[in-house]
Amino acid sequence: MVAMTKAKTLKAAKGYSVRPATLDDLKPIVGIYNWAVNQTFATIDSEPLSGEEAQAWWEMHGKRSFLLVATDDTGVVGWARLLPWKQRGFDVVECLVYVDPVHHGRGIGDALLKELTREARGLGYLTIVASVAKDNRAGLALFTKQGFEVVGTIRNAAHKFDQWMDITLVQKELET
Repeated sequence: MVAMTKAKTLKAAKGYSVRPATLDDLKPIVGIYNWAVNQTFATIDSEPLSGEEAQAWWEMHGKRSFLLVATDDTGVVGWARLLPWKQRGFDVVECLVYVDPVHHGRGIGDALLKELTREARGLGYLTIVASVAKDNRAGLALFTKQGFEVVGTIRNAAHKFDQWMDITLVQKELET
């Protein structure tokens, strides 16, 4: 954690803060994710995470990635994650951003993505990427607003809710 220490909390003007996640945040993180799995095309996963899978996911995240949460007086309202991109030999990091649907429109996704980008830059990555469901207009808008560019589409990448979905790849070059 180069750009942000565990003791440091970023305050946002809209009544929420962004900070590194702790194990205590796991249950609400999984709740937000599982809602997205069950209700949206924001993830290609079609099965929610179980408690055991969530614990394994948490243990893996600590070894390979950086996890943030956005919180307000109600608790965790969003989360975001950096993880090494799946390709070998590239200095590229992938990002994920999820916000509780009750809290959409408050700038939480924007704040989380800005902090992830700062963190990726601080860790020395040259490029940050994301895979966004082609029909996820809000997700595409979030990334393009922050300077990500569309670099391609993977057609029929996943089957969910009885239909095939395309994935749009976006990337942003990070200044070093």
